[in-house]
Amino acid sequence: MTVTLTASVPAAAWAGNRHDKLRHAQQHAARLDAKARQQAAQIAASRRTLVRLDAQANAALAALQRATLDADRARQASDEAQAQLSAARANTDAARALVADTAAGAYRTMASGGQIAATLSLVQSGDPQAFLSGLQVLGQVGKRQGAVVDDLRVAEAQQLRSEHLAAAATARAVATERGATIARQHADTLVAEQQHEVARERQLLAQTRTAASNAHALAHKLQQQIAAARARAEAIRLAQARRVANGGPVATCNGGSVSGYANGQLPVSALCPLWDAPGMMLRSDAAAAFNRMSQAYAAAFGTPMCVTSSYRTYQHQVELYATMPAGYAAVPGTSNHGWGLAVDLCGGVQVDNSPEHLWLLDNAASYSWFHPSWALPGGPGPHEPWHWEYAG
Repeated sequence: MTVTLTASVPAAAWAGNRHDKLRHAQQHAARLDAKARQQAAQIAASRRTLVRLDAQANAALAALQRATLDADRARQASDEAQAQLSAARANTDAARALVADTAAGAYRTMASGGQIAATLSLVQSGDPQAFLSGLQVLGQVGKRQGAVVDDLRVAEAQQLRSEHLAAAATARAVATERGATIARQHADTLVAEQQHEVARERQLLAQTRTAASNAHALAHKLQQQIAAARARAEAIRLAQARRVANGGPVATCNGGSVSGYANGQLPVSALCPLWDAPGMMLRSDAAAAFNRMSQAYAAAFGTPMCVTSSYRTYQHQVELYATMPAGYAAVPGTSNHGWGLAVDLCGGVQVDNSPEHLWLLDNAASYSWFHPSWALPGGPGPHEPWHWEYAG
């Protein structure tokens, strides 16, 4: 009996220890599963927030672009009004000088006993004929002096009108610049929130130890689309390289101003080339921001962004408008391509929900680039996932 009892105690202890380990392992696995589910839910919520912030940042940057262009036009109108005011003031000064000279001449004539003095003497002599002759002379002199005074009044009225117009133009320029500043602050705030959410999502993804299940059919379809897009991008790069080798346009980049030029008429000398996109050019500030974004994109995907279209001349806009389906080309002279502020991208970006497209949605706003709302799925314009614009 003693031996049996002694043998049974270790067996029970061993069995209990095994069951305890199994129970602890199951509890630990359950905790890991719960944590993974919690983190997956947090990531999904973060992605929803990020999608909302992407849209808000895009809208804010589009508003900033409009405000910046309005401010540019208002400043130009103010400068023109100031120039007209300066000309009006010069005319007024000249008219005043002429009036002063006329008055001084009349005074000197009177003082020296000239024609006016003699006429006045005749008028005062009491001789009727002399009186009539004197009135005629005074009338002619008065007409000349009256014309000079009328010219002064016209010049003063023009100056007053120019002052009102210049003041109104200056006020509008100040207001539009203030609006652009407010739009910039709003856009910066939204971009900062967006990037904070990007960092939070990355942190959640780094903490997650289990991968969510993928929709394999959709993933396979996306992979095929992306592979085709990348092949097309490579073909485009080769075609661009051949075009440059055959004497295509290569922009110098001196940061020249494009102010005062019409849409599609920007000078090539004021445009800048895009990094590793031969023949592609944008306005200098847009190109600089794009090139920084392309370098970050290359760090993520191993290749610069692929560009199919950038600045478009007015003639090119006319050709596209005549050949593309309705709605897919802006009315010539209205396209943001014509301002050097828009690009069409390839290499996977043109595929909705591709890694390249999602990366741009999450990161483009940091470089003042955005995807306009009209080009989004369900937007008011044609669905163009490849079209992106610079806010300024």
